[in-house]
Amino acid sequence: MKNIHAKIEVLTQSEIEAIHKSTLKILENVGLRVPNVECLILCEKAGAKVDRNSQVVRIPASVMERMLSDIRAAGYDEDEENIPQKIIGNISTQIFITDYKTQERRYGLLDDVMKGIALVQHLDNIPSCSAVTVPSDVPYNMTDVVSHQMIYSYSKKPGGTYILSPTSAKYIIQMANVVGQDVGYLLETVSPLQFRKESLEMALVFAKQDKPLYIAPMVVGGTTGPVTIAGTVTLMNTEILGSIFLIYALTNKLVGFYGHGTHSTDMGTMLCSFGSPNQALLGMASAQLGKFYGMKSGSNSALTDALLPDFQGGFEKAMNAIFSCLAGTVGIGCQGIVGADQGVSLEQLVIDNEWLSAYNYVIKGFEVNEDTIAEDLIERVGIGGNFVAEEHTAMNFRTSYWFSKLFNRDSWESWKYKNSPTLLDKAHEFVEAVTSGYKSPEPVIDKRKLDEINYIAKCADEELAKER
Repeated sequence: MKNIHAKIEVLTQSEIEAIHKSTLKILENVGLRVPNVECLILCEKAGAKVDRNSQVVRIPASVMERMLSDIRAAGYDEDEENIPQKIIGNISTQIFITDYKTQERRYGLLDDVMKGIALVQHLDNIPSCSAVTVPSDVPYNMTDVVSHQMIYSYSKKPGGTYILSPTSAKYIIQMANVVGQDVGYLLETVSPLQFRKESLEMALVFAKQDKPLYIAPMVVGGTTGPVTIAGTVTLMNTEILGSIFLIYALTNKLVGFYGHGTHSTDMGTMLCSFGSPNQALLGMASAQLGKFYGMKSGSNSALTDALLPDFQGGFEKAMNAIFSCLAGTVGIGCQGIVGADQGVSLEQLVIDNEWLSAYNYVIKGFEVNEDTIAEDLIERVGIGGNFVAEEHTAMNFRTSYWFSKLFNRDSWESWKYKNSPTLLDKAHEFVEAVTSGYKSPEPVIDKRKLDEINYIAKCADEELAKER
């Protein structure tokens, strides 16, 4: 079997080098604001020039090139760089959840978090179980602790949610250690070219406990970045490399993944756009820049601005994901999202799981050998024959066709007989079927660990109550 090979490019080598050179100049001349004294000291030790008054870190080009050389030396297998990889979906915790019956959105509840946990256990292409929504019925500064508590207690898949404070981070790490799960922190920039002091405080908490730090700058072209795609990519690249340097300064470890959540602004509404064709261009550029630096890459490419699972949603997700992934990205952005972070839909998450299965079926290619060529069978059946009743068909049909649990393959008559279900209807049926017992779940950890996690959450609530 020959895997699909693809080489889609949007940048020439000279264009990549021009973006790289401009990036180095910006990092050296402008720098990044890092409003934390301890981080400033560590950046200075790592070779940066630090202005403590302005809290700006400027990274000499020679220092950055040396770090990039080390990253390239530990880079991925170049023999596989043109072979598209299997893709998976993750979950981004949303403020709102959309209701299938009312087609309205509302603030999420802890009940929704629990239903999401139950659902994700049945989604093969969603390997991690992050909280689908922020539980608004939980004290605001405990939502991250409680969400982790529920996931660690009731999910067989690893997961978490966005961590809100250094205090909650401390308790979440304790819970993760109890169940033997790794937990990291997403250290994001606030574009352009700065970090939040709260984010840096949390990053230090994780770094001091030897927990991983991740990056995902989210430049938005036209508002927090230049409107031109080349300008957006240059600022994106600057923040990615600057973030990698900062993490190296804090941990003495090199980030080996070129990841981000860059988008463009829809200048008609002034909203961040998740589904414009620019996502394909940004994704392809990300793949090429990642390869240039010796890193695998990811971009927010499989998203949409559609507010319902309609043609727009499917088209935007598919087009942008396929261009990006065939160019070489392996990350596609979080799934189940309604529009540009307008909320989460459990039904959309089920649909996303389904198309991910189809995509992964395609990139495997197909087997070519004496049996699958079926020359003898074709000769025996002959002109005008039929292959339905052949043993060869019975032996091979399950591996030679992708069977969908959701997408319609019925005739018109059969579809009408079933009351003309839409894709959204079928996704909702699946959600309800697999989550029927979610209100009384069984713990996936033993009683000792469960009691310990509950105690840690209780201690967190007592401390965080003083901060409310």
